[in-house]
Amino acid sequence: MKVRPRILLLLLGVIFMTICVDLGKAGDNVPPKLERPGVVLTFDDTFITQWLAAQPIFAKYNAHVTFFVTTFDKLDATQLAGLQELKIAGHAIGCHGLRHLKAVDTMRQSSAKEYLSIEIEPALALMHAAGIEPTCFAYPSSQRNVETDTALAQYFRHLRAGTGVAPDQTLPRTEAIFTPVNDVLTRLCLIGAGIDYAGPQADQDKPLEYIFAALDRAAQRNEVIVFYAHNISDEVRGNHISPAVLEKILAHAVTAGLAFYTYDDLP
Repeated sequence: MKVRPRILLLLLGVIFMTICVDLGKAGDNVPPKLERPGVVLTFDDTFITQWLAAQPIFAKYNAHVTFFVTTFDKLDATQLAGLQELKIAGHAIGCHGLRHLKAVDTMRQSSAKEYLSIEIEPALALMHAAGIEPTCFAYPSSQRNVETDTALAQYFRHLRAGTGVAPDQTLPRTEAIFTPVNDVLTRLCLIGAGIDYAGPQADQDKPLEYIFAALDRAAQRNEVIVFYAHNISDEVRGNHISPAVLEKILAHAVTAGLAFYTYDDLP
């Protein structure tokens, strides 16, 4: 069957307009380019009660952060309501996997497709059903490689992993945790530094000295720095940061002139 030229042009025009509309919608969902250096504070797992208790501290400094949630199917109604409260307060809710599986190990044992089907897609389905549309994913145990990044890029705008501080370096010299503001758009995975255990049981002055210096560097060099922690509590157990130390970090970020960015704010 022959297609008349006029009809063919009409069909091509419809296809072109459809593509343009789709691209426009995708573009509308991407935040604008960042204008200021900033800090991205993130918290992992399911310490929702403690995160909510810290809300007055965040509000005091107008700080918005990102909470990466795992085992979403095990959250009760109170926890789900708490996530909604955090979201309404302006924080971002990211995905931390359904079962906190290590991405590289799981893919090696099975395949990328299997990993996505058991760890990512069910978690996203549950989050979407709860009215949460995550733009970001945090790697459990920071385990990642090129294959995992490629697989997860289908679902998320940005990823987060972590890094340790080499014995011959300090936090301000750990280059991986700093991203020039203009490079955020093209960097899929942003690397964070852990700030857990900065609580009453630790020597607070030394870790805070390096955290403050890292914040100052980000401000001076027009960079975005990423930190991650877990629980926000004075209890001396598990991965945590004390509320008092958290407040000192927020206060110093404000003094340094840094913006507080969530992962949802990143283009």
